Formats: sequence, structure tokens, C-alpha cells
Amino acid sequence: MTISRGRLAAYAAPCLPIAAVGLPAVVYLPPYYAATLGLDLGVVGLIFFLVRLIDVPLDPVIGHLLDRTGGRHGRFRPWMAGGMVVMMAGVFAVFLAEPGITAPKALAGLLLMYVGYSALLVAHTAWGAVLSDDYHERSRIFGWWQATNLLGLLSILGVPPLAGRLLPDAGSAGGIHAMGWVIIVVLPLAVGWNLLRVPERPRLGSHAERRLGDILGVLRRPLFRRLLIIDLLANLAPGLTGALFLFYFEAARGYAPVEAGALLLFYFVAGMLAAPLWVRVARRTSKHRAMVWALVTYAMLQTVVVLLPAQNFAVAAVGMALAGIPAVAPAFLLRAMLADLSDAETLRTGQERTGLFYAALAAVQKLGYAIPVGLSYPILAAVGFVPALGAGNAPAAMSGLVALFVVPPALLALAAAWVVRGWPIDAAAQSNTARALTA
Repeated sequence: MTISRGRLAAYAAPCLPIAAVGLPAVVYLPPYYAATLGLDLGVVGLIFFLVRLIDVPLDPVIGHLLDRTGGRHGRFRPWMAGGMVVMMAGVFAVFLAEPGITAPKALAGLLLMYVGYSALLVAHTAWGAVLSDDYHERSRIFGWWQATNLLGLLSILGVPPLAGRLLPDAGSAGGIHAMGWVIIVVLPLAVGWNLLRVPERPRLGSHAERRLGDILGVLRRPLFRRLLIIDLLANLAPGLTGALFLFYFEAARGYAPVEAGALLLFYFVAGMLAAPLWVRVARRTSKHRAMVWALVTYAMLQTVVVLLPAQNFAVAAVGMALAGIPAVAPAFLLRAMLADLSDAETLRTGQERTGLFYAALAAVQKLGYAIPVGLSYPILAAVGFVPALGAGNAPAAMSGLVALFVVPPALLALAAAWVVRGWPIDAAAQSNTARALTA
């Protein structure tokens, strides 16, 4: 089953605002809450870690309820619409926060935003898994998903520099506020297009009553546990890089905030342009082999980042572009692999649990971005790094920052590559599963 480009564009459209609350929230919001809104650095790290600990268990519950949802509006549409409304309210509370905000209020706003984000993310990715049952077409679907995510990242990362030019007196707060308004405007437009243009496939398997015990039941599947471990390791690497990115390039390498933000643009532009390349690599080999190559390449390039010179924007831009090429692949290849695994489990059990599978993956993805902030910020505080001082930090604090930015992400990527080796579901296996489910 080949999906038209127009339908793929409609499916991928919600990635634009969803992505704007992903990595940018990790990159921009913690420094903003610490340096501009006046919250203690350790408190900021704790808040962002706690909100994930509270939010993550909700993902499997959302997936479980999504699998039980039916009716004339389908499984996915109600969750997309409801998640949109909640996320818009949370984005307003978080991105438009003002100095003097208390820690409990910051925690509540973040939790509201991420609950809506969770509903949207789980419903959207699970929907993509059932658009086609073809092994290679799924790589294409999630390749579009990833490329549009990166387009959303590029768009939202371009907002602070633009706001800085248009509103030079607003400071960093102007850029954060502008990002919030962009998300609030784009979100209903993108979700509305998706709801109107993308069809839903009828649920496969029996309609037996789902139980809350099913949430733990899926974790007993060895292949699914293995996939979750791969996803956690693969997300921890860029999550740690993202949490420390601005500190590294501003404090350790002497770039202005606008220049550091522009370096992120080179990273994500290269990733967006490389997504079709990795789709072709997966088609010529397999999804898991392409993922191994991407992870190993990412680890090698991450270690080279430390060699980028200070205050040489051109060389740093080239280096970040090269690092972005392999970084794009693991996220969308893993989701395409999960679609194949979900079909295999539907055939084995007679129950389709696509929503629950993708909810568990979303929970692990969130941990991959929450753990770096929760661990790295207290470590930076312990070695004496002070974000407001910038280049005035002691050499020991700078060394700790550089070590955290370079070494752990490379080791985590290599560990993920080791675990993904020899994944058993290839094109032939998925073809057999699809024929059996059709029969």
C-alpha cells in the first residue's frame, strides 16, 4: 500500500507544533527558567525531572484507553482533538511565564503542557503505524514524520533569533514568548488538516475487553523490552547533548546566544535533508542495519565535536551539520520497526495494541530527554558551573561541562547500536505477517 504525498503531508502536519514542544523545550526552557525567571538551577533540574516522572506513567494509560476507543469518530481523532486543546493551554502557561513564577506553578504548567503533548504524540504515532502494512512503506511514512519533526524544530528554533531582531529590547524572554505564540497558532491548523484528510484503518483482531493488566503484559514480550532499551539509549544521547547545548557553545566555546541558536539550525537542517537518505539505506539493507550505521556514525562525530574551535562559526556550523546527518535516523527507523513488531504481536495474540505499544515508546522517549536534565544540571552545579557567569566560570567547571557534553552521548549511542544488532523482523518476516493478518 503506497500512501500519496498529499496524504503523507496531512498526516505529518501535527509534527510541526508537536516537535516545537520536544527538544526546544529542553534546550531553551531550563536555561530560561534558571537565568531569566530566577529559579535556582538545581530546582529547575528537579522540576523538569519531576514533571516527566509524573507524566511518563500517563502515557501507557493513554495508549490503553486509545486502544479501547471506537465509534464513528475512530480511535485516533478524539485523542488528537482533546490533546490539542490541553496542550495549547499548557503552552500558554509555560512559554509565557513571567519573572517571579514559583516552583509549584512552573511544575503545574509543565505538567499540563506535557499531558496534552502525550495525548497528541501517542495518537499521532500510533496512527502512522496503521497507515500501511508494508515493511518499506512504513520507513517512508515515518521518514516523513521525522522530516516534518525536524522542519518543526527548524521553524521554532528560528523564532528566537527573529524575535531578537524584531524586538531587541525584549531579551531572551521575547524569544520564548514568541515561540509560545507560534505553537498556539499553528497547532489547531495542523491538527485540523490531519483530522480532515487522513483515514483510519479498522482495528484488527478481536474486540475483547482490554484490562489495565495489559499495560504490564506488553512489557513481558522480550522483543518489545529490547526495543524500549534501544529507544532509551538512543534518546539519552541527543537528550544530554540538547540539555547542555547552549551552555557548551556559549560558556565553553564563546559564541553569542544568537550564534549558538544558529548552530542548532545547521544541525537540524542537515538532519531533515538526510532523512530520505536513511530511508533509502533502510530499503537497500534493513531498518535495523541502517540504524546501527547511524548510531555508530553519530558516536564518532560526537567525539569530534570537542575539536571544534572556539569563536569560529563557519567551522562549527560544518561540524554541527555533519553531526546532524546520522542523528535523524534512529527515531523514525525505530518507530517503523515497532509497527512491524505490533503486527507480529497482533497475529500472535489476536489483539491489536498499537496505541499501548507507541505509548510505552513515548514514555521511554520522554525519559530519554528528562534524565539528562535531571542528572546533568545537578552535576554542573556540583562542579561549580554557574550559567549566569558564562565565560567567568572556573576551569574545573568548564572541564566538567565539556566532558558531560561529549563523552556520555557517544558511549550511549554505541550501546544502542550493540543492542539493535540482529533484530529478527526484516522485510520477509513482515510480508509473511501482513499476509497472515489479511487472511
